[in-house]
Amino acid sequence: MPRSGTLGNPQPYIPFGLFAGLTFWGGGLTLLAAAPGIGKTSWLLRMLFEAAAARFPAVIGCYEHTSQELRYRLLLQVEAMTSGPHKKAPLEKVEATLARASEAVLLSLNSQEDTVRALEDMLIHEYAFPMKGPALIAVDYLNRVPVIGLTGMMNTEGRSGEAAASLREMAQQHGWAVIAAAALKAKNFNDGDDLSALLGDERVPYEADRVLVVRRKGDVQKCECTPLEVLTLKDRTGPVRRFPMQFWGERFYPALADEFHKHAPMDLPHE
Repeated sequence: MPRSGTLGNPQPYIPFGLFAGLTFWGGGLTLLAAAPGIGKTSWLLRMLFEAAAARFPAVIGCYEHTSQELRYRLLLQVEAMTSGPHKKAPLEKVEATLARASEAVLLSLNSQEDTVRALEDMLIHEYAFPMKGPALIAVDYLNRVPVIGLTGMMNTEGRSGEAAASLREMAQQHGWAVIAAAALKAKNFNDGDDLSALLGDERVPYEADRVLVVRRKGDVQKCECTPLEVLTLKDRTGPVRRFPMQFWGERFYPALADEFHKHAPMDLPHE
């Protein structure tokens, strides 16, 4: 019988999927931070689509948007997948592509009632998510997750760390991958290149296994598309990195580098 502390090679960060440019492993918590309007929700939706299309249980629980609004954005994203940022998309092709993710769960959550525990119970008992096994859980967003303290609802500054800890505990208990959108402090909207830029107490970045920040790399174009850059501020699974993205605003679509050829070159500032 192996003794506690026996050395080995347990490989705790083996990914079970690559969704919208990010790898995910069971038991991990990722925070995705950005200023308002950059495209956090849209990136989460694309991850959801790709996970569901790969036949993994996948859900987005949103404290900001209704399920109808999420469904509408996802439909426009599929148009972008099939026809690029601006061209007319054939309806039959869009419907066939959208059907690949038909089992994805879109939840509109209540910021007064739907705690992490309530979300966990809902996924297991109402949507048959696995008690133990790979699944993708997207939460939009961390700073609105309700946390009940001894004296009632905790304020935003204090509850964010508790919410992050609860999400990570849920991830580890069930072997799920959890990614939560997080807010930046207003003064850091233009920079956001430090863990202290995250809104909430110091436990927010401490609890996360990975922290990413998305920021604009140039001006919004006339076509409503925007060049973006993703910065890794923390990553327990490997080296930090940065990579480019584009946000195709007309279709709420976060495009990765291998899709940039579908869009005309963007005007970028000189370094």
